[in-house]
Amino acid sequence: MVLTGTYAASNFFMKRGIRLDLDFNCYKVINKLFSFIPFIEKCKEVPKADYILIFKTLYAKCEACELEDFEKGKGSVYQLSMVYNKNRRLIIDESKNEEEIFEKARHLARHFQLKIRDSASNRKNPVWLNP
Repeated sequence: MVLTGTYAASNFFMKRGIRLDLDFNCYKVINKLFSFIPFIEKCKEVPKADYILIFKTLYAKCEACELEDFEKGKGSVYQLSMVYNKNRRLIIDESKNEEEIFEKARHLARHFQLKIRDSASNRKNPVWLNP
């Protein structure tokens, strides 16, 4: 099974994302210039992850957003990452759709037999979720 994710900082000129092949345990970073000229890296082995992390971050284009806006979800995106080597992250997907991110996280957690750390719901008090 192949899982595809995109980065929210993508724009008209450059689209960025990742293609995670769960059958072969490898991933490719994809950069597309003008949405149709792909630059695809070679398949790299997925690192042995410690856990799956979900958190909210500000969208790159929302520099004028206030902290209150961030808490209410305006200008923020959910980011799904696999954490390895204690603090290194492999970003899998970014989206404004919370349900989509949590579903992908559950799927990854079941596949790799990992726990999910939810820092998106309450950033000051993250909780561990079971897949």
